[in-house]
Formats: sequence, structure tokens, C-alpha cells
Amino acid sequence: MKNVKGNQPQTTTETKGSSKHITQDQTGRYEKSGSNKIWEFFCSVKLAVVNILIMVVACILGTIILQEKTLDEYVARYGYGLATFFRVTQLTNVFYSYWFSFLLILLCANLICCTIKRWRNTFLQTGFILTHLSLVLILVGGVVKFQLGVKGGVNVYEGKSVNYFLTQMIDRNGKLDYIKKDLPFSIILDDFILEKNEPKFQLVSYVKSKDRQKILDVKPGKRHRVPGSDYKVTIKDYIPDAELIQQPINVSDKPDNPAIFVKLFGSDKVTAEGWLLANDRNYYEDKNQNLRIEYIWLPSQEELDKAIHSSETAHAKVSVSIPGQGFSQDYPMELNKIFKFQGTEYTIRMLQYVLNYGDKRPIAEQPADNPAVQVEINGPEGAETRWVFERFPDWDKMHPAKYKNLKISCSGVASTHMAKNTVRFFQSAEGKQVMVFIKDKRLVKTIPWELEKKYPIADMGNQVMVSNYFPSFDFKREVIKKSDEVKSPAIHVEVEGPSGKIDDWLFANNQYATWYPDNNFALVYESTGESIKHFTSKLRIEENGQIVAEKTIRVNDPLKHKGYVIYQSSYDPEIGAFSGLQIVKDPGIPVVYTGFGALCFGVIFIFYIKPFLRKKTKKAVEE
Repeated sequence: MKNVKGNQPQTTTETKGSSKHITQDQTGRYEKSGSNKIWEFFCSVKLAVVNILIMVVACILGTIILQEKTLDEYVARYGYGLATFFRVTQLTNVFYSYWFSFLLILLCANLICCTIKRWRNTFLQTGFILTHLSLVLILVGGVVKFQLGVKGGVNVYEGKSVNYFLTQMIDRNGKLDYIKKDLPFSIILDDFILEKNEPKFQLVSYVKSKDRQKILDVKPGKRHRVPGSDYKVTIKDYIPDAELIQQPINVSDKPDNPAIFVKLFGSDKVTAEGWLLANDRNYYEDKNQNLRIEYIWLPSQEELDKAIHSSETAHAKVSVSIPGQGFSQDYPMELNKIFKFQGTEYTIRMLQYVLNYGDKRPIAEQPADNPAVQVEINGPEGAETRWVFERFPDWDKMHPAKYKNLKISCSGVASTHMAKNTVRFFQSAEGKQVMVFIKDKRLVKTIPWELEKKYPIADMGNQVMVSNYFPSFDFKREVIKKSDEVKSPAIHVEVEGPSGKIDDWLFANNQYATWYPDNNFALVYESTGESIKHFTSKLRIEENGQIVAEKTIRVNDPLKHKGYVIYQSSYDPEIGAFSGLQIVKDPGIPVVYTGFGALCFGVIFIFYIKPFLRKKTKKAVEE
């Protein structure tokens, strides 16, 4: 057969002043060759290839270059010139840039034109149409997402509601800013539930001479030989929720651990009472009355007299020594002042102090339970920062520091915030007992004290009395089981070493180490922290005062309403007071899902339905 189209006569005309050519076929239709060029351009496979290559390069750049950061961050990373170029060309936000959306639209137009050009009005081309249409829909959905979609977050407190969320954006100056987006409804948080996994605990051993730590198994009946030492640890018992019941007793007439039982009276009634231990918690403090009562034991009459006369002049200080070099010096606790160790390369600076280490309250509100000073040491190997504890001078031995040769201690830290009214009970090994009244850091009275005798506190209307004295204070201890739940666990351990065998209960809520008698081996039973199991928020959606939706959401199980998707994304890590919600609106998702549906059906049609129909047609022709 002859090619009819090729034999069609054509006429060409040219109008004056115009270079446009017009062609005419047998039917007399006229077509502009300029329009043909535009049509062929959009139908070109080359256009698709070039477009896709440009998009691939854009995707690579969007992966390599940091996205959606501030101008300062780009300048710090790439320099001012490149940072400015990236910002002007929108390479700092490739996938949401206008030119990337233009490439997507151009690819859509290219696909549509190619589809129309190759389209033949037959049922067998259904698969071809659907697969091409699906790609167009997916691309259109992407454009809609990039240009019209929004994503942000908001924190909502229990019992409160919000009707907005915040989205991040980089302004024209390259600075991070937040935009408030209103919601067409209100979100109410009725309840926030934070569930934790069962807490885990570990037993840590420490050998001071080896400066070595080892985690031991806490299985009852397990016997451990601590590596590199002569110590053996046996776990004798375990209680998941233990309570220690202690009854004060006196174990000897020898003053090994002196203690007094003090009563504070207001009018004729006892307002406070308790044991004060000379070698442990030796004070009682009443913040409301600005009153402090202390018990101080001294080994001799001479030291007692010296302590009484220095009651007004006691000051906080930091002591430094370098064994082997004969260096020892005391420094007043003056914050941020640099002190140089004479004849050495070291300097020290006091950064801050606390009355109760770990207490986040202002110093004036802290009890003097664990005074400590943070110091900065500068030497040949640079700077080192460490905490020095007044009551635990060997703490740094369990936590090795850079300058191990420096021995640092502190004293008198609590005196920096002495109460307005202070009562001190002094007692010496020789039997002398003296009570001192200090008001506004000035000594106002010194008198001897006796058991079971009340003494008025000057200008306060209160009375104080020592009702009992134990030369060797101790507790009769009994550990009981409160429940089967893992709440406050304790383990009974036996330690065998150079000084023989000892056994004791270790409690997980005790923040201090338990030391073996030779002061070279210690055990700490501690929590490894609680991991979060999951967190949920019980939400309600209200419109015009009416509840229109409600759901308990969790991670990957959001609440959907009016095109908005509300995800559980975070929470308040301190007290769990609020729930962090991520709010997303993506109008392109339905279009994309429709595209994927069309793609699936088109593929099924091409590979299964179309071959079946052709086979059936061929069979019918043969018959």
C-alpha cells in the first residue's frame, strides 16, 4: 500500500511582512508550523530526559546541602559567598522551591502531551493511559504538597485547649522565625498518660587502688570474684520493694559515734525533735524561724575552747596539697578569683558553691546536707573542672580526674549562709559541755548545758533541750518487704576481703557508696534509669462548643479531622505537664493515593488483562 499521508498535496503561502508558513492538506485544514513546534517540544522524549536529569541533580543537592537552616548556620559552614548563592537560588529549601515545583509541572505537561500523542481510542490502551495518568497524579500531588501543605507543632497542657499551631520558616534575612497558623477547630487535652518500663538496677564495684569499676550480676546466690583484686562479693538476698526500719541504740560507752537527742519547744509543746550525730547529720534547720541547731564533738578541751572562740570567725575555704612536693595551702572561697600555687604551674578558681549538691533551688533555700564547691584547675595539660565535697573528701578517688596528684578539699561552706539564730552544742571527750548562742553571726551567750534541762533561745520565745546522749550511736536495722513490685529494691551482699567478711543491705535509693573497712573497695547499687514504654494523649476536637471528634492518640496512631492529621510527637520530660503535638495538613495526599491506585490497576491491566484479551481476540479470529 502507498503511504497516503506522504502523497497528500500541500500548498504553501507566505504573507507580506510575515515569515510564518501555513500548510494545507487535502481536507483544506490549515495548521501553523509554529504551533507544531510547541506541541512537538512538549511531546519530546528529550525534554523528559533532560527534565528528569535536572531533578536528579536537584535531589542530590538537596541531600548534600543542609536544608532549612538559618543564614548564620550556612555562613559558618559554607562561607558568606556560597551561603548567599544558596539562599538566592533556593538551594537551602530545594523541594519546596518554586523552580523545583516548576520542574514537576513541566514533567506533568510532558507526560500528558506524550500520552495524548500516543493515544489510540481502543480499550486495550487502558493500561497505557492509567500508568501515564498515575504518574501525572503523583507529580501533581507532590506539587500540591510542596506548595499548599503545612506542618507544625504545639504544646497543649492537661485540661487546656489550643486552636492554633506554629510552623518554622526562614525569613528574608535568613533568620529562623515562627508563624502562627489558626485551626478551624479547638484541640483539648483531657489526659496525658506516660507509661514507663519496669526500672532496671545495677551493682557497681570499685577498687580504689586499681582505679577500676566493674558491673556485677545481682542474681541471688551469685558469687563474684572482683577482677584484679582480693575481693569477693556474694548476693545473699534481693527484695524488689524494701523498707529499712531503724531503731536508735547505744552500743558502747566509748565515744565512737557521739549523738544527742534534741527537743525544740514552742511555749510548752514540742515543735521538733530528733537525733543529731556529731559524725553525720549534726544539725537541724528551721527555715521559717531562721534557726539552726548544731552538735559538735571535739576530742579535747583545748580544741573545744578554740572552736568556741572561732564561732564568729569561721569562713569557707578550699585546701590544696600536692603530695611529694611538700605543697599545702588554704584559699578563701572567693568566686572567680584566680589563685596561683606558688612554685608550681597550677592555678585554681572557685566557680560556684552549693549547700546541697543536686538541689536546684536557690542556695538560701537549700539545706546544708551536702556542701560542695566547683573548682577549675589550670595546669600543664590544660583546664579541668571538678566538684569538691566537704563531707566526702575521697569522692574524686572514685571519679578519676585529670590532675590526680592534686588533693583538694573544702570546709566551712555551710557557714556562708549561717542562719540568723544559731545554737551550738559543744561536747568534748573530757566531758565538758558548752552551749553557744549566735545571733546575726555574733556570739551573744556561752553557758554549760545538762541533760533534761530547758534553755531559752534569746529573743525567740523558744526553748531547747538535750534529752538523751549516746556515746556510740547506732541503729538496730531490719529490712522488710513492702510489695512484690519493683519500686525501692535492695540487695543483701556479703563482701570478703583482706579485713575479713562483712555483710550489709544496699538500697537503690541511696546515692552514696558503701565502703569496705579497708576503704579501698566500694559498692554502689543504683538505678540505670527508667525507659519510656509509650506516651498517649486523650484528645477532643470541638467546633462551636460541640464535640465533633475524640481519640486517644499515640505515636503512629494519629487523630484525623478536616484534612488535618494530629500526631503524638513529644511530651514534657520533667513532670509530664504537657503533650507535644505535630499537626500536618497535606492536601496532596488524596491525589497521590489516587495516582498509586491508578498505577496498580494500570500495571495489572498491562500484564494480565491485556494479554488475556489479545489471546481471546486471536482465538476468535482463528475460528
